[in-house]
Amino acid sequence: MTETIRFIGRTCVVTGGAQGIGARTSERLAAEGAKVAVWDLDASGVERTADQIRSQGCEAVGIVCDVSDPAAVEAAMARTIEQLGPPSLTVTAAGILSVAPFLQVEPRDFAREITVNLMGTFLTVQACARSMVASRAEGSIVCVASISGRGPRPDTAAYAASKAGVISVVRSAAVALAPNGINVNAVCPGVVDTPMTHRLAAARATEMGLSPEEALHLFLDRIPLGRMQRTDDVADVISFFLSDAASYVTGQALNACGGLEFD
Repeated sequence: MTETIRFIGRTCVVTGGAQGIGARTSERLAAEGAKVAVWDLDASGVERTADQIRSQGCEAVGIVCDVSDPAAVEAAMARTIEQLGPPSLTVTAAGILSVAPFLQVEPRDFAREITVNLMGTFLTVQACARSMVASRAEGSIVCVASISGRGPRPDTAAYAASKAGVISVVRSAAVALAPNGINVNAVCPGVVDTPMTHRLAAARATEMGLSPEEALHLFLDRIPLGRMQRTDDVADVISFFLSDAASYVTGQALNACGGLEFD
């Protein structure tokens, strides 16, 4: 997609910005004119993304933040407002994933994924929305869910549950925030070329007695469009949802997955 300048002067918070979808989305939105607050728990990664954006002549700040910690989220929001101004755009891309057969999932691991993926999304959406309402800034919020939230995942049950929860939070927030001129939507990617996907393939390879490459191809063989999803493919959809072109779209969860999922 050709990048256009449609977010000039607007501040955007992107969580999970140290790598993968979050990093590429941060770069894309900055190229489209946004001032980007890159949040992530990975201190070196968040600075790497922010430095990359600044090297292109765009404005960004890297902020270390554990999105599952309410105090950390509030502190990150305060720093964002201080350095870039109140946000009117938000992308929640922070997330973790673990792989284990359903009967072997440890309660603490299940709880951790729910806390980071679901609670972290809720806390970020709430903090950004509060700032937007206080500053009377109409805008848009996009949460990165997953097609895993659309159906059963016997070896990633916690991740699937957390992403189903993200879709539910998006719908609730969309209705709650509509009177304030704030749109809230979700994008549900499929098999994206990110470190998380490659870790998942490696874990499943061990379970199945395959090489990581063989396990990955089992994923890819199921994709009707016939290729792995690029982070740019996800950033395209996020950018659309944040733009004025989607001003009458809210409460939706769009599968952007190459045809893997239709529900």
